[in-house]
Amino acid sequence: MNAEDIIYKETLINAYKYGSAEPKIVFQKIMSYYPELRKQAKELKPIVDSMINKINALPREKIERIVKEKYPDDIIEDKKERDFLPPLTNVEQGKVVVRYPPEPSKHPHIGQMLSFCINHLIAERFGGKRILRFDDTNPGKVGKEFYDSFREAIFWMGLKIDEEVRASDYMELYYTKAEKLIKNNDAYVCRCSRETMSKHREQGKKCSCNTENTDEINLDLFNKMLEGEYAEGEAIVRLRGDMESKNHVLRDPVLLRISTIPHAIHGDKYRVWPMYDFESPIMEDITGVTHILRSSEFGKMREELQSLISQKLGIIPPNFTEYRRFNIIGAPTQGRIIRELVDKGIVTGWDDYRLVTYQALKKRGIQPKVFLEIVKRIGATKSATSIDWSLIFSINRKFVEPTSKHLFFVQDPIKVKISNVNTQEVEISYHPKIDSFGKRKVNVKDIIYLSGDDRGLLKKGKILRLKDLYNIKIVGKTSQNEYLAEFHGHELLSDVPRIQWVSEYVPVEIIKPEMLYLNNRIDKNSLKKIKGYGEINLKKLEVGEIIQLERFGYVKVNHIDEKIKMNYIHG
Repeated sequence: MNAEDIIYKETLINAYKYGSAEPKIVFQKIMSYYPELRKQAKELKPIVDSMINKINALPREKIERIVKEKYPDDIIEDKKERDFLPPLTNVEQGKVVVRYPPEPSKHPHIGQMLSFCINHLIAERFGGKRILRFDDTNPGKVGKEFYDSFREAIFWMGLKIDEEVRASDYMELYYTKAEKLIKNNDAYVCRCSRETMSKHREQGKKCSCNTENTDEINLDLFNKMLEGEYAEGEAIVRLRGDMESKNHVLRDPVLLRISTIPHAIHGDKYRVWPMYDFESPIMEDITGVTHILRSSEFGKMREELQSLISQKLGIIPPNFTEYRRFNIIGAPTQGRIIRELVDKGIVTGWDDYRLVTYQALKKRGIQPKVFLEIVKRIGATKSATSIDWSLIFSINRKFVEPTSKHLFFVQDPIKVKISNVNTQEVEISYHPKIDSFGKRKVNVKDIIYLSGDDRGLLKKGKILRLKDLYNIKIVGKTSQNEYLAEFHGHELLSDVPRIQWVSEYVPVEIIKPEMLYLNNRIDKNSLKKIKGYGEINLKKLEVGEIIQLERFGYVKVNHIDEKIKMNYIHG
């Protein structure tokens, strides 16, 4: 396909999934999925914009027909179960134990949530057990609120927890294991400076702490660490690895270090804390974890280190299975980067609508079942996995459409006065396909409001169909935002544009999030505010309710007063 054919295809598919194509999402997808076109980005942008205007003007029925005829493979919604979970080794039905191992140093994001889903599904398939294990042995990062945040996210998604443990509750066990390694000459206390240690590791050279101190001296130094005789950074416990190993992680890595920062749970009770690679295999052993599923970013080098520590402690390591990290096009999925965005005020907080944190996705209106469905759709594979927002939206739409009332809204309103028509009351269904939603009464006066998006249709002599009402004919224009029209009958006419309208209205303000990252740059203007008029029946809704504003998209109601405040979910 040439560039124009690609743009046509992606715009149509986006319109099919959203209800209308969204410029930034279409452009971002083209740049991500068709790297050969990136050099033409500037030239293609106006073509994309023009194509979007053209496609969005088509009737919904025509968009659906074209997509189903020309691109059926791109809208397949179901994948066979065998596709989505990675194969495991040494599996015994009913004896599989997996874990959710978050560090409570930040709020959960979609990458972690999908990882939890994978582990949940594995346990479900093999009749196994799920352990929530908080890796909270870095007191400088742990925060009390993060424990609750992970629990909430897991339960919100409908995942199960069979047992919960905190790694920080096993401090005495880590000390016992460290003493065992020291007595076996597998570990020692190092008092070199950070700079010296780094230099020696780079050179593959052992320090004098490794070569000269006896086990008795190392045990004495370790006890002094525990008793508080050394300040932070003055002494650490290191594994006797291989200082000449090509895997630099194995060059006498740190097992325990001193930290005087109070812990969120334990306060200042402990001052010697285990590193993750020391704590983790011990926790896997005492909780009986049989299978570890994690993204490939963890790295084979660290897996090799944990296996070595397990070997020296006489622990049988679990079975490891890797899959590729999940990335979201246009949004950061690394907790460190999200925290920086929050701290710098680039986003409004961890629940900013543009983020993919648990708080943001829930607040926006993404449903809890979406995440398991994502895993079932795309699978946990070793191939690169970049998730388009359109996938999240299309799955979410499946869940919100059957429960969402349909109401009217116009943005950037244009006033139209209609002659030859009387004020009337009409009944319109709350849902075009679900009768149980009932109907609402709508008062229609001789003044209506149309969306500013339809301005191009308001030409003298043009006949338009007001959706679920009647036809009008444009007869004139009195100002930029005011037009005159006349009633033109009730008969459904072919090839006449159907447009949205509002008569008796309430002011509406909608926050619309767009992609935070565009072309790998932060778009600081990606949180839009849309104003318009909604039908008066919006005031009868409940705060938190999700509805569809016809020909606009799905929204969540956040505030009801003289003005209705909402946030846009998707089309």
